[in-house]
Amino acid sequence: MRAPFRITAVILILVGLGWAATQSASELKAHADAAQGGEKAKLCLEYAHRQLEDADKLFNQGEVEKGQAEIREVVDYAHKAATAASDSGKRLKETEIDLRRLSKRMHDIGESLAFEDRDPVRKAVDEIEQIRSDLLVRMWGPQAQPKRKS
Repeated sequence: MRAPFRITAVILILVGLGWAATQSASELKAHADAAQGGEKAKLCLEYAHRQLEDADKLFNQGEVEKGQAEIREVVDYAHKAATAASDSGKRLKETEIDLRRLSKRMHDIGESLAFEDRDPVRKAVDEIEQIRSDLLVRMWGPQAQPKRKS
C-alpha cells in the first residue's frame, strides 16, 4: 500500500525539479518573490545563480555595464535569501553553503575581467561574504564571526 505513494511522491519531486530547471528567469524571479520562508531562500538563491551566469555571459560579450547590473541583482537576491532563511529558521545551513558557492563563482568571474572592471565585482563578493558571515553568526553565535584578513 505504501509503495504506490512513495513512487508517486518520487515522480512528483522529479517533475518539480524538471519544471524548476525549465522556468524562465522572470518566472523564477516571480516565484522567488512570492515564496515564503525556506522556499523563498531556495528560490532566491537559484535565481541569483542563474543571474550570475547571465552576468558572466554579458561580460564575455563585452557588455560590462549590463553585467554589473546583473551582479547587483545577484547581491540583492542573496540578501533576500539570507533574510528569508534567518527569519524563518529554515534552510540556514543550505543557504550558507549556497552563498559560499555563489561568492566563489563570482570571485572567479571577477578575476577573469579586465583590471578596470574588477572592482565592482570584488565589492559584490565582499557584500555576499558579509551576508554569509551574518548568517553564520545567526546560526552559531558571535564565536562564528570570521577573523578579518590583515
